[in-house]
Amino acid sequence: MKTSSPENILKSNAIDPSVRNLTPEQVSKDVAAFTKLLNSKARESKLQTFLASHSYFFSGMIDPYAPSPLYSKVKLGHDYEVDFAWLYYDSFGPEWRLIEIENPNTSLFTKSGNASFALNHAIQQARDWAAWVHDHPGYAKTLMPTISYPFCYIFMGRRKDLTPRDIEKLKRYRYDHRKELEIHTLDWFVRHAQNFGRYVGPEGPTWQLPKKARTHKELKNGLPEEVLKWVDGERSQRMAEHRIDQRTMRFHHQNEPPFGQPEVD
Repeated sequence: MKTSSPENILKSNAIDPSVRNLTPEQVSKDVAAFTKLLNSKARESKLQTFLASHSYFFSGMIDPYAPSPLYSKVKLGHDYEVDFAWLYYDSFGPEWRLIEIENPNTSLFTKSGNASFALNHAIQQARDWAAWVHDHPGYAKTLMPTISYPFCYIFMGRRKDLTPRDIEKLKRYRYDHRKELEIHTLDWFVRHAQNFGRYVGPEGPTWQLPKKARTHKELKNGLPEEVLKWVDGERSQRMAEHRIDQRTMRFHHQNEPPFGQPEVD
């Protein structure tokens, strides 16, 4: 059975020229520009605009060789707006990832060591997104096909502002919420963009992810054809593997020797 893998789809689709033209020098400039925004305590909207134009800053979590693009400012009905979203495929199948971006000067913890109002609010917002998906399954799956249990990421504050006690608290918070979300400081983007820059070859990146995120309107118009083929291909492959496993189990069950008798070699 033929299926559409990310590798095959990559070969059949042109690489975004703005991605192909990236160089380690340009990545360094982009990292410096984003770091400057963080140091100036830029508003969330400015960080959103920058990241939406530099998708490779997400390289630590998005598979760049998969055909699914990054989407910016995705609206969940009239109730919520997700900063970024994309369809991810792991061993459990396709599922959506949702991201909340907060300001760099937002504190994660109070001076007394408790979670700040902003952190608790961000966690609750991520839970509200998941609840909205469960409360509006029809509309949710029309907008984001296959969505059922989205996983969320929260980015807020700076690592340099965390005390050793805060870091230990953050580790515990991430552990306690590991099934539904991850919490990171905004410095995460800097580190992963820098890592990306170290592996840019002389011919530039060859990944399929466009440099610029797509819009809510584009998502509402439907996923790209190559993404639908990718998802259907992966599903078909998994169903075929499952059927083979079932037939194998039935064969072995039907041909098991009576209890107490050795199997014939």
